[in-house]
Amino acid sequence: MGKFLVKTFIVFLILLFSAAVYLAYFGIETDRFDQSIKQKANESNRYVEFEFNKTKIHLNLRDFNIFIKLQEPKLILKGNTIILSRVELVLSLKSLYASKAILKSIEVEFKKNNIRDLAKITNIYLPKFINKKIKKSFTGGSVEGRFIIPFSKNGDFMNSFIFNGRVVNANININDDYKIKNLTTIVNYEKYPLEKIEELRIDIKKGSLLNLNLSDSQFKVKFEDKKKLVESIIVSKGKLNFDNIKKVSSLINYKLNNFKNLTLDSNLKTKITFEINNNFKIKNKNYTVDGKINNLELDLVQDKYIKNFIPEFKKNIKIKNSKVSFNYPSQKNEIQTFKLDGFINLNESFEQINLFQSFNKKKEIINIKLSTSLNNSIISFPILNYKKDKISKAHLNTNIKFVLKKYFLINSFNYVQDKNKILLNNNVLNKNFEINNFEKVKINTYKDKKKNNDFKIINTNQVIISGKIFDAEPLLRSLYINKKNDRNTFSQKFNSNIIMNLDEVLTGTFDIISDISMVAKIANGSYEKLVLKGNFSDDDKVEISIYKIDENTTTTEVVSDRARPFVKSFNFIKGFEGGKLIYDSTVLKNSSKSNLLITDFKVSKVPSLAKLLTLASLQGIADTLSGDGIRFESFEMKTNTEGNVLNIEDALAMGPAVSILLDGYVDKGHVVSLKGTLVPATKLNSIIASIPLVGKILVGKKTGDGVVGVSFKSKGPPKDIKTTVNPIKTLTPRFIVRASEKMKNNNKKKTK
Repeated sequence: MGKFLVKTFIVFLILLFSAAVYLAYFGIETDRFDQSIKQKANESNRYVEFEFNKTKIHLNLRDFNIFIKLQEPKLILKGNTIILSRVELVLSLKSLYASKAILKSIEVEFKKNNIRDLAKITNIYLPKFINKKIKKSFTGGSVEGRFIIPFSKNGDFMNSFIFNGRVVNANININDDYKIKNLTTIVNYEKYPLEKIEELRIDIKKGSLLNLNLSDSQFKVKFEDKKKLVESIIVSKGKLNFDNIKKVSSLINYKLNNFKNLTLDSNLKTKITFEINNNFKIKNKNYTVDGKINNLELDLVQDKYIKNFIPEFKKNIKIKNSKVSFNYPSQKNEIQTFKLDGFINLNESFEQINLFQSFNKKKEIINIKLSTSLNNSIISFPILNYKKDKISKAHLNTNIKFVLKKYFLINSFNYVQDKNKILLNNNVLNKNFEINNFEKVKINTYKDKKKNNDFKIINTNQVIISGKIFDAEPLLRSLYINKKNDRNTFSQKFNSNIIMNLDEVLTGTFDIISDISMVAKIANGSYEKLVLKGNFSDDDKVEISIYKIDENTTTTEVVSDRARPFVKSFNFIKGFEGGKLIYDSTVLKNSSKSNLLITDFKVSKVPSLAKLLTLASLQGIADTLSGDGIRFESFEMKTNTEGNVLNIEDALAMGPAVSILLDGYVDKGHVVSLKGTLVPATKLNSIIASIPLVGKILVGKKTGDGVVGVSFKSKGPPKDIKTTVNPIKTLTPRFIVRASEKMKNNNKKKTK
């Protein structure tokens, strides 16, 4: 009896094992669960229906579950049919004997459906206007994936979903400007309401946008109660032209008004995070960019500021082989940063550059730290008469702080090129780049291998300027450049006494000023007084004084025993010798008046005068001008300035060979308009001599007849002035009166 029971038990086990194996591998068909399956599908979403022909039950020996495979499954979403490749339902073993099926999960798999079928799925979850946009945007490609819908232990629907899918070779037209091509992505979506977890993740394996390769990019969305947290990592490789860069910059509201052209070849990783509320409003945007710039080329609209210091700059900047990092937080209390480490080209060669910039949005403070080599660039500091050639090595380190709409602080500026050093410390400028205050300036420069600057400026309780040598040629040149400019050297906040003592001052000529001293007072950014004295030699001196008469009136006077340092700056005079100079001016709020007197001098190589003499058929005098030069006893000029126009009220030059009287105006940078009379000295003397009594006293008994001189007119742009002349047989009373007065004054001086 016992053996029989044992055999029976063994046979039962074998049958049970065989049945389990059969159920696991082959399964059996049944319609027991068809109605429950359809009911559960409708519970998950009222727009979702399952259609299938048969069900087949399989046993999961590992988890002791039952899973049911649906034959020829279809998913019907709002009347739209999607062909499914596999549908499996996992049930508890209790379902075999319980009154109802207890579902544990549903798995739905579909392969290579047309991507436009995606709109059939989104149609039940998203608003109609968004779904229409999706349907219109997808123009090619396929989609495949798997849905998993888990249920509770009791088989109740929990509104949970898991989706793992793949989009292959899709083309997406976001709009006319943004089109994604050949997109292949991995898509994962999870939703567990009980754990308050809902997340969408998209991994791009292949695709391009605006000619940029987006492979390895990621997008992640976390769904919370009243907002959606979006985090994207965009890996972009490739080239962008100016049109495409404009499209990208418009996304972050960055304007490109300062650029005429811009191209970029880069390999960048851009992380963008932001929030979307239930009204689809975006806030808390943050950007970070890290990567490499292979090549960046941009053309600027303006170049005047850079060109002052880099003469060969042609509005073109190139950057290559550079690491770049950019952080743009949205919160006002956070700091934006930008880093660049690589190579930059401002003319013909690349220089190493390291740049760090931070921006405190709340306090509106920009900090810039710059370190760059300047080995292959021509560098110029015009105010110091310094210029570096291309082959010399140089380096610049600077640390600058800029408080928007308030002030500009140069914490440090260190330029070094061999023995040349330009050092600035704690220089504060206002928003118009006028000096508010400064601490220290130290200058050592060379020109043509000779030292031309060696001085320092220290500002404590007063400004002390001291040193061995200062090159004043640029300063002297600027005296005659009266540009219309609302910017002053000093701001109204600057107040100080100034004491200067220098051993030598260079003038751009052989006339070196030695033992120069100056005392001055600046109040509210303007000179209240200035007295400067120096020596050309034991006998020849120079004195300059400035006095503020009242709030709107300032006078300047220059008395120099040598005129050449002050005249050399006139571009139209190539040769000037001798002469003494007296200059005085009165500067009012919106205008100025000045008088200039130069006596006993000789000029040569004056192209405009030579041309005038030639046109007047005075070739002999013209030849003298080109050779030894023409001597003048005096030159007097009265002018007034209003705005950008210099009005020459009266200018008279008198000499043994020729005399000239002229007037006119110069609209600087636009037009020159002069008219006057030129008379050889012999003719002028004969005319003056013919005047009863006065002529005999001034020039003695002289006679002459015929053409006495020429009248002339010169007009046109500064670089293209046209001159016309006409012979005259009589002189205007004005010329005779002015010449007579000058002769009287000269005779008085000779008799003293």
